[in-house]
Order: sequence, then C-alpha cells, then structure tokens
Amino acid sequence: MIEQLTVKNYILFEKGQIDFRKNMSVITGETGAGKSLLIDAIGYLSGDRLQGNVVRHGADKAILQMVLSELPEQALDLLEENGFDTDEDEFIITRTIQSTGKSRLSINGQAVTNAFIKKLMALIVDVHSQMDTITLNDPVVQLDLLDQYANTLTLREKVKEAYKAWSKISSELKKLQNETFSDEELEFTTAQLNEIDAANLKEGELEELSEKIKDASHAQRDLDALSSGVYLLGRDGGVQDQLAECWKTLKNSGAVSDLAERVHSLYYEAMDIRELLQEKKETLQNGAEQLDAMQEREYELKKLYRRNGGSYQSTMEKRERLQEKIDRILHRQDLFDKLEKEKKQALKAYMALAKELSDKRMVVRDELKAKVEANAHDLMLEHAVFEIVRKEKAPSDDGIDELEFMVSMNPGQDLSPLKTSASGGELSRLMLALKVVFQASNGIGTLVFDEIDTGVSGKVALAMGSKMHDLSQNYQVLAITHLPSVAVWADDHYRVSKHAENNSTSTTIELLDEEQHLQELAIMASGSAGDKAVESMREMAAKVRHG
Repeated sequence: MIEQLTVKNYILFEKGQIDFRKNMSVITGETGAGKSLLIDAIGYLSGDRLQGNVVRHGADKAILQMVLSELPEQALDLLEENGFDTDEDEFIITRTIQSTGKSRLSINGQAVTNAFIKKLMALIVDVHSQMDTITLNDPVVQLDLLDQYANTLTLREKVKEAYKAWSKISSELKKLQNETFSDEELEFTTAQLNEIDAANLKEGELEELSEKIKDASHAQRDLDALSSGVYLLGRDGGVQDQLAECWKTLKNSGAVSDLAERVHSLYYEAMDIRELLQEKKETLQNGAEQLDAMQEREYELKKLYRRNGGSYQSTMEKRERLQEKIDRILHRQDLFDKLEKEKKQALKAYMALAKELSDKRMVVRDELKAKVEANAHDLMLEHAVFEIVRKEKAPSDDGIDELEFMVSMNPGQDLSPLKTSASGGELSRLMLALKVVFQASNGIGTLVFDEIDTGVSGKVALAMGSKMHDLSQNYQVLAITHLPSVAVWADDHYRVSKHAENNSTSTTIELLDEEQHLQELAIMASGSAGDKAVESMREMAAKVRHG
C-alpha cells in the first residue's frame, strides 16, 4: 500500500504531503486546483514518462517521494531478485527531476531504471482512469483479464511455447517445400563446407596464435642483437683476435706475466660467450622459421572467419547450416517425411494444451457473468446482461479462442461490444463492475480511481461511491472525484486548493476533519457551505454510514 506521498517544488506545489491509510481516501478540489497532479505524481514514481516541465517556476529541481509497505509476494520476490533487502518494513521510491528535464529514480537510495520501476509498480498499484476504460474495450486486454481470473496464465505460457515449436517446424517444412537445388549449388555448398573442415579449426586458436606471434616478433629484435654480438666477438681482428694478440705480446714479459694470464683468461671467456651467443642465435632462428608458419596460419584463419561472420563461433554456425543444406539436398525426401511427422506431433501437443486452456476459460464464464451482472445491478444497471462470446480461431500463441466481452444494457437490446453498447456514464459503471470482479485475482493492493465517475450523478454516483467503499474493505482505495455523492463515502477526505499571492500561484493539500468534510461536500453539491447545504450533506453522510 501507499503510506505516504510527498511532492516538493512540483508544478503548482511548493510542498505537499499525504499520509494515506488502508481505507478509502478521496481527493477533491476545484477544477484546475491540481487534483490530478497528485495522480500524475504517483504515475511518475511508477516509471511514467514525464509530460513537459514539472519543476515549479523558480526552482532548480522537483522531488517526488512515495513510501510503500505491505507489498505483495510477487513484488517482494522481484525486489529480492534485484538485490534489495526485503526484510525492510518500508520501501521509499524517490524521483528527483532537474529543471533541465533529467531525472533519477531510486528505491531506498539505490538507483533503478524506469523499466524496473514500471514492472514493480504494476504489481503494487492499479491506476484506473477514463483512458483505462478505453483499454478495457480491447479484446486482447479482456483475454488477459479472463486468464488472470481463471488462473490459466501459466497454462497459457505452455500453449505459447507449444505454438512456437509447431510454428518453427511448419516454417522449416515450408522452406523445404519451396527450395530448389541444382548440381552446381550442391557442388558450391560442399566446397564451402570442405574449406571449413580442411582448416581443422580449434576454438581459441586465433587468439593463441596472435600471442605467440607477438612473442616471436619480440624475439626477432633479440636475434639482431645476438648476431651483432657473435660478429663483434669472432670477426677477423675482432675482440677474440685482439685478446689473443695481446696475450702473445705480454706472455714473455716477466713484469706483467700475471696480467698476461688474465688476458689469456679473457680470451677463453670471450670464446665461450661467443659460442653461447651462437647457440642462442640458432635457437631463435628456428623460432623465426616457425613465425612465418604461424603468420601464414593466422592469415588463413582471419580470411576464413571474415568470409563466415567474423569469428570461430559464427564460422562453426555457418558450417552447421551448410551441413544441413547438403543433407536437405541429398536426403530431401527423408527430411520432408521427418518434418511432416514432427509437425503432426507438435500440432497434436499444441491442440491438447490449447483445448485444456479453452475448457478452463469456459468453466469460469458463467461464474464471471453472474458476478459482473450482480455488480452492474448494484450500480443501477438493472437490465445489464454480460456475456463472454467465444469463436474458435486458427492456432495462435494465446490459444484457439477468439473471445470478446459483450453486453446489453436494455431489455430487447442485442449483445454488442462494450465500446458500442453503452453511454459514457453506463460505460463508467460497467468498467467499475468489471474492476471489482477482476481485482481479487490480480494480487494488487492499491486501487487509484481518477475521475472515473464522469457522466454520472445522483443515485448512480452514490452507488459508484458505495462500490468503491466496498472495495476499500479489502484494498487501499484512492479516488479523485468532483461528485459529492462519491466523496461522501470517504474515510479520509483531502482537499486540494489553489492560492494566488504576489504574482505567484501555489497549491496546497489538507486532510479535512468531519465538519470540513461536510462543508466541502456542500460546496461540491451547491456551490456554498450554507447551513442548509451542510445539514443536507450531514444527512447523506449519516445515511451512507448507517444505512
């Protein structure tokens, strides 16, 4: 449920806060005062796209906040799946909107996306407006409601999967039937397959080659240095020759005989170093020969991958398609027979599930009819007849039922679709009757009614208010209305008022006490809060509360 709604620097509101209870809360106020702005705020906190600039004139940002509690199990599961601590008693959704139009959504301080908030709030709050009345006219929406009521959504998913399996096989079979192949095409396809097979591809080989080539390229620089070292040490007149000549010169001189021996040792050390450098050089030269082979293999792999999607994975997928194509050419009739058999089996499996789904839908049809008509009669649609009309249709992902809600509002009137069978006021009442019936099956705990009583008045409005109040016994109900006959049912009555002062306009909201509640009802009914008008509202309030 929504425990609290707070808005700051939001359009006409400098600051506003409502602490809701789990009952029927009604919001009223003059046209243009900003009642619907509060419902819009709930929508923005539920992930709706911003409509224009919502930041109050002169402010740099608007802050909207909603405190939620007693969340349904599905909502808690979704939160837990996305890393939220579901042991919390409250969840605070905040949307900060900059004057530039940029906004940020968070739950308990953790940033979330609009898409996630939309998915979450669809499990918590149901906003019903005149636009939703239009939506309920859609047979697709009606089918969703029926499956929700009949508890067949899981079965419907199985039907969808079975339909996808049957459709896939049917497409493969149709493709095979339409394919024509020539000897040249078989030869070309085989050549493509052979080229891939001949390459003897291994996953990760290209990446491994690239690393080895990189290492071998670095070794080439070392080879150049080794070659220079061998040359400088061993060339004619090089280091070794000069050390040998120096030793010969010094060895017969007794004064430096010890130094001569050191020179002699250096000669042999230089010879040893030259041999080690030569061995290292020969080793690297062998690696250089392997580098050529590795670079050639790398080139072949890259060329093959480019022709087949750019990677090992895409090349192997291409190989699989080529093999399948060759099999279709060489074993066309066998494949045709195989697919025909699989198609029949898939259709049989689909039809079994679709028939089960259809039967379960039809089981609840009479029960739904009775409940909708009973609620419609409560709303003074005494002659309303409700039917769910079914026609069988070709297999589809939602089954074999073409269903539509049909209604007749008057004796002798033929059944017709919702949108063509009722006036605006009748349609509002019928939609409320449907809402009452389907609400119990959707698990949503908060219902918001945004002026759905348009086009009704008097006793009819009183009946609609009564029906909303009945809902509030099990759900949290928030209603915006311009009718005193609806507002009189409020457990909590909030008044939205607009004030102009010093070239500035602002809107405030306040919770009314009992006397203010009656005065506001009187103003809504007669335009003034005179004694007689207030007393009349007092009598009406007593009547709805005590019967």
